[in-house]
Amino acid sequence: MKDWRHSITLRLSLAFALLATLVFAALGIYFSRAADAHMAELDAHDLFGKLALIGHVGAQEKSAEAFAARLGDALTGQNGLIVTVNGGSGPVFKWPTPQLAEALAAAQVALGSAPRRLALGDAEYRVMAADMESAWGQAVHVVIARDMRHHTDFLDQLQVDFRFAILAAALLTAIVGALVVRHGLHPVRDMARAAGRISAGQLAKRIPEQKVPPELAELVTAFNAMLGRLEESFQRLSDFSADLAHELRTPIHSLRMQTEVSLSKARHADEYRDLLASNLEEYERLARIIADMLLLAKADHGLLVPQAEPLALMPLCERLIEYYGLLAENVNIQLVGDEIAVQGDRLMLERAIGNVLVNAIHHTPAAGAIVVKIEAVGDMAEIAIANTGKAIAADARLRVFDRFVRLDSGSEGTGLGLAIARSIVLAHRGEIAVRLSGQATEFYMRLPLAAGLLTN
Repeated sequence: MKDWRHSITLRLSLAFALLATLVFAALGIYFSRAADAHMAELDAHDLFGKLALIGHVGAQEKSAEAFAARLGDALTGQNGLIVTVNGGSGPVFKWPTPQLAEALAAAQVALGSAPRRLALGDAEYRVMAADMESAWGQAVHVVIARDMRHHTDFLDQLQVDFRFAILAAALLTAIVGALVVRHGLHPVRDMARAAGRISAGQLAKRIPEQKVPPELAELVTAFNAMLGRLEESFQRLSDFSADLAHELRTPIHSLRMQTEVSLSKARHADEYRDLLASNLEEYERLARIIADMLLLAKADHGLLVPQAEPLALMPLCERLIEYYGLLAENVNIQLVGDEIAVQGDRLMLERAIGNVLVNAIHHTPAAGAIVVKIEAVGDMAEIAIANTGKAIAADARLRVFDRFVRLDSGSEGTGLGLAIARSIVLAHRGEIAVRLSGQATEFYMRLPLAAGLLTN
């Protein structure tokens, strides 16, 4: 069952409906106030006109009786209008009925230049009051009121109409929004179906980017890039498993074959001793492979945590050259550079630099040369090991640090030395790479410098 609590379609539809409600509500308030202001302006214009009429009649008639008679004729047919004119000696004119006029006069409306709202009985009026002179020599106080019911009824109906309009707009917007969102999410569903068809055996498939909307193009590109990385990692894992099986098969097959041969007939103690010694060598080889694989597995999972201590690189490299120099009888090894120090784990760095040095020795021909150079490059210490010999092809430089990679099929070793060196250098927040330096192949490692320089 679909969980509507987290549905993007539902959320966006409700958001559209809420937006439509707010917009129509704001428009309703605006138009209602604008209509009310316009009607107030019309009522004020009408009231000012009636005051002008009363003033004109009062200025021409010479008696209060003539004034009342003429003003009554002038106001005939004026529905919703209440007029009361009071002089110093009492009421002069009441319209349309004495009761309404007396109620208006009793309200004691103050003088003002703008109409005011006043409730009389069950109706609401806009009223104005003014004092003016008459032709019969008496000052009069005029109060005039206009019934607002036809205006308020219109405004009430307008509000009711707007409420229905808001409800209809919210429902319509929600429905149309849901349809638009569902249609707009078609590319996402296509991506989900395409992703569902991808498996470990079909990592080469990609989501087509041609028909994807611009808003989803970045997502599709990132997803396809992730599939590319997964495919590459899966392929490397498959190659690694095959290489590991091959590396383990050779010593195990040798152990089995030698044991079967030795058991085929009775032999002397010296022959069994030689067999056990040979088997011991194979066991040691298996142990080295397993230990190296465990170290690489720890590095892959971020469990290879080096100790931090200041290490002078020059004496460390001197000890390694002296130790591994036994393997390079016909190779000239030189150490040059500055007395600089790094923060790191002594045993790990000895192993990393030693692995690179042994690799250089194995690939340096007789009468060749190896140069170990130590220098500071910015805030990093660089240990570069260059050796003469056959250059590494450009495509091979990208995979020389992979596991079980041996560029020379006839070379000894398991092909894990450079992979271990890379893991150790990366664990020290450094970098390792290979480059061509003139006619020599140069491996360089860069490690963060210690706080200061150390000397012997």
